[in-house]
Amino acid sequence: MLPGDTTREKLSKKFGDFVSEISGDFMNVMQSIKSGESKEITTKLVESIFKKTLNFSRNFNDEIEEYLEGSEKLREKIEYLTEENRKLEVLYLSGIQFLSDIELKVLMQKAVETVVKELKADEGFIIITDENAEIDSIFAKNIDPEVDTTAKDLSTSVIKNSLENLKPVSLNDIKSEQEFSKRNSVVSLGLSAVICVPLISGSLVLGAVYLDRRNKQNPFSDNDLKFLISFAKQIVKGLEITMEISSLEQKLVKKSGDRFNTLRSEFKCDDIVGESKEIFSVLNLASKLAKSEIPVLLLGENGTGKELIARAIHNNSTRSNGPFVALNCAAIPEELLESELFGYEEGAFTGAKNSKPGKIETADGGTLFLDEIGDLSLTLQAKLLRVLQTKELERLGSTSSRKIDMRIISATNQNLAEMVKQKKFREDLYYRIKVMDITIPPLRKRKDDIESLVEFMIEKYSDGEQYEISPKFTALLEAYDWPGNIRELENVVQRSIALAKNNYIDHNDLPDEISEIETFVDVSENKTLEEAEKEFRRSYLKKVINQSASKAEAAEKLGINRSHLHKLIAQLDI
Repeated sequence: MLPGDTTREKLSKKFGDFVSEISGDFMNVMQSIKSGESKEITTKLVESIFKKTLNFSRNFNDEIEEYLEGSEKLREKIEYLTEENRKLEVLYLSGIQFLSDIELKVLMQKAVETVVKELKADEGFIIITDENAEIDSIFAKNIDPEVDTTAKDLSTSVIKNSLENLKPVSLNDIKSEQEFSKRNSVVSLGLSAVICVPLISGSLVLGAVYLDRRNKQNPFSDNDLKFLISFAKQIVKGLEITMEISSLEQKLVKKSGDRFNTLRSEFKCDDIVGESKEIFSVLNLASKLAKSEIPVLLLGENGTGKELIARAIHNNSTRSNGPFVALNCAAIPEELLESELFGYEEGAFTGAKNSKPGKIETADGGTLFLDEIGDLSLTLQAKLLRVLQTKELERLGSTSSRKIDMRIISATNQNLAEMVKQKKFREDLYYRIKVMDITIPPLRKRKDDIESLVEFMIEKYSDGEQYEISPKFTALLEAYDWPGNIRELENVVQRSIALAKNNYIDHNDLPDEISEIETFVDVSENKTLEEAEKEFRRSYLKKVINQSASKAEAAEKLGINRSHLHKLIAQLDI
């Protein structure tokens, strides 16, 4: 029970007791009148009631006044404690939020918006410094220090003071401060109060938080300073985690490279180019499946390199000394596909002058790769299923069967599961060939590999000549969507080699659908071509990063992974 509630009960009881007592006195007056007692006695009784009422009223009013005054103080105290509790909740929730955000830009933007709102500042910003104590990044709210030079002049002095002394700076009557009072910024901006707290982690100075109020009489209070100091500690914790994660990312990039090198040393696949995490996942799974005999189904769009993966699985298997036989089921007319697949005996049909083994028989002791298996007719699906179940084959026109020992790897760009539902593909064959499946990512999902793919293809088709590649050429290739995947890229590279002048490949050698993507490039006339091209990549990356909430989002927009983005940021000195 609150103190005010206890007082209220006491006053209520006191008033009730008085009313009860006065009621008894009035009863005595009435009795006196009824019994015919003298006027004198009745008058004395009334005067007694009047005095009691007057005294009670005076005392009771004093107590009520005291109670109301106490209630007002209690209300003010409750409001103060409520506001302090709310600020503590903000600190607590901000701490959780800062610890969960690993992206510096997101973390700092949330921090500056929160602190400006909580401390009712007009403007504010957070600066992050580098190892030389120079300003590296600025995250502002309601102000742009880089544009507003007047504001920057004062804030830089305040921040410098805070960082040099490693102490908070609180100026609540800045116009009376000798060091700042005559500055143009104080007068023109109407600055009345400034507060700044350094961001310190151990022996490292990470930056500072700066806030100001303008044209206001109310200064920053001691509680505001305490709040900002506590808030700064939360920011530092978030920054520490961000730096730790950034360091871990660099280690992971190196570890990832080491893992890739180890994988490639164990799983021979020199024709498969790329270092992206997507292609690593594919090769890692393929390396495991190569050691077994189980059927594998390769899924992916046309031109993604499904046959290369199939060959790599075969070349790293125990069947590597046997034949690798490939057949594209969509490239052969249906009436010829059966004889191509199963072979035939002499006289099996008109024109069959000699016996001929089919692809299945040719693959005996090795691997059969059936590309676009979804194009097989239901009749051929049934015959293929029988071969897989019995491991026996009958040529067309033959009355006897022969044993077959082969591994099957299939591929398709179709949704076989949906075709099974539509009765266009046999369910029993589907589960026979899909013991394990590997999805080959399209080129637009592994754009990190474009640069290395281009270098590989140029070397392949250049007849030993050396070619220089324009950075803008590579940037445009990475911006394109590649509906034809690696096969389309290969055609573009061959075309570019043919059109290249003086062994220099640039964006002018690209097809229109790719070169026309470059509509926003502003090449400065007083720069060399190489400088302008580097500037294009740098400005484009900066634009995407600035328009993104995080590096993860920027990498997604660019179609690359974060490790590749970090590499580009380092290369282009962003």
